[in-house]
Amino acid sequence: MRSILPTLVHSAFVGAGRLARLHFEVQARRAGAVNERLLQSILRRHQHTEFGRRHRFSAIRSASDFQRAVPLGTYDELRADIERMARGERNVLTADPVTAFALTSGTTGTQKLVPFTALMERSLLQHLLVSRGALFEAIPASREARHAVALMSTLMTGRTEGGFPTGSVSTFMMRSLLQRRSGLWTSPPEAFLVPTQADALYVHLLFALAEPAIGAIAAPFASGLLDFFQILGARGPALVEDLGRGALRGELAIPPELDQPIRARLRPHPERARAVARELERGLDGIAPRLWPGLSHVSGATGGTFRLYAEKLARYLGGVPIHSPIYISSEAMLGVNLDPDETAYALLPSSVFYEFIPADELDAERPSVRRIDELSEGQRYEVVVTTHGGLYRYRMGDVIEVARHHRRAPEVAFIYRRGSLLNIAGEKTSEHAIHHALDQALSKEALGLVDFSTMEDAESAPKRYVVFVELTEGSRPASVERLAARLDDALREANPYYATLRGRFGPLSLHVVQPGTFRELRALMIRRGASPSQAKVPRVVTEGPLAELLMRRRDVPG
Repeated sequence: MRSILPTLVHSAFVGAGRLARLHFEVQARRAGAVNERLLQSILRRHQHTEFGRRHRFSAIRSASDFQRAVPLGTYDELRADIERMARGERNVLTADPVTAFALTSGTTGTQKLVPFTALMERSLLQHLLVSRGALFEAIPASREARHAVALMSTLMTGRTEGGFPTGSVSTFMMRSLLQRRSGLWTSPPEAFLVPTQADALYVHLLFALAEPAIGAIAAPFASGLLDFFQILGARGPALVEDLGRGALRGELAIPPELDQPIRARLRPHPERARAVARELERGLDGIAPRLWPGLSHVSGATGGTFRLYAEKLARYLGGVPIHSPIYISSEAMLGVNLDPDETAYALLPSSVFYEFIPADELDAERPSVRRIDELSEGQRYEVVVTTHGGLYRYRMGDVIEVARHHRRAPEVAFIYRRGSLLNIAGEKTSEHAIHHALDQALSKEALGLVDFSTMEDAESAPKRYVVFVELTEGSRPASVERLAARLDDALREANPYYATLRGRFGPLSLHVVQPGTFRELRALMIRRGASPSQAKVPRVVTEGPLAELLMRRRDVPG
């Protein structure tokens, strides 16, 4: 009985995923009605909260009533109420007890606290099943009962004044998954608590290498997957030695309470170590399927400028597909990817109540809004959500573009965060435009890009863009000034508004930074409270420690 139990559990999981996917199909056909019904459920559940009484939720009968009763808002409008909840006050924004606070990454400004409840956790897991069902349908090999590598962290980042734990949504999800399906992962639970990202990845690699029959490798972002394979390349001999001995080298910064349980799980694998060594000697190109022949896919966000990491990751995958499974934020899970070859996400009508502000009205004092079933293909909108977690008509700052429709549910691509725009004179240069322009400028000089960030220099007269780039090993521009001029030309093509308004700001300043700068930038973000597995490079930095680090690590003056 013991031998077939894991197979039965996995079969039940596959069945649940496929059933959730079919249920989504039913909802997608009636996306507008399902979303309206969700709004009414939210209003009824939270009508007796302070916010609900203040805005007379009990009298609201339609979405139009709701829009008249509650103004559009940002985090600043809710900050005081959320801070009260973080101190322990109840029934302020949500009738449900708060279990934790999701901490945003802070890449576009100060980190924010987002209330998290048991109902939100159940919703996340339910909608995650929709994503799994879509994956099972698109990649049949993913249905096989194989262990997976999860490059996640379950380490909470701190506590609020009222004692509530704080962390990323991926942290909360991974904790729930470990409780429900602890036997799915190659690594022991203690590995997900290792505080230093590089050391955590080393531990995950050590357990992953011990098992050739792995089915998937997952991380929140493509950057985490790239780090995984880069550490394999950089520390291959050490990993092979530890794998053969069933040991863990002492120089890793692992707290004693985690170190001993991790060591207790290790076993010597001398034959497997020799096989891994042989594959590493052949080089890193296509290493993933050579080490793990049953690998059906790797999973991590590849949209927006994560494409930069996905392109570099392809070298290691040897044709294994990269799946960008979900569109998720600290506020909620918003969409699922129905096609592994795409980075568009079908919006989930039963997750949050959606409204959308047309892109040409983002700065309007009273912008109009569209409902989930009123969006036009090819158009861009800012996402506004109302959630069971106490966010009402909340402007997320995410700007999406509608790629197409699945039934009546829009499939959208993430374009940019409003806080990640460079905007000196109204030109609104997005991270996508900057990344595209960098690709164009660097390719003309055969230079490779590792990573980049930008800032606005408000001290110069006139103001100007400052761009920081880390180049691949051995890449060095013959002339930084010429490369800056190429980048300026490419930006004119990437953003017509930049070309039109270019005369209103000064010449672009370009700095090549020292190798490892963006790895250190992410480490700094983790020290400042970001989740170890979810720290992502901000494409626009402001004054403060992150900007100081970039300026300090300039290698070639611009």
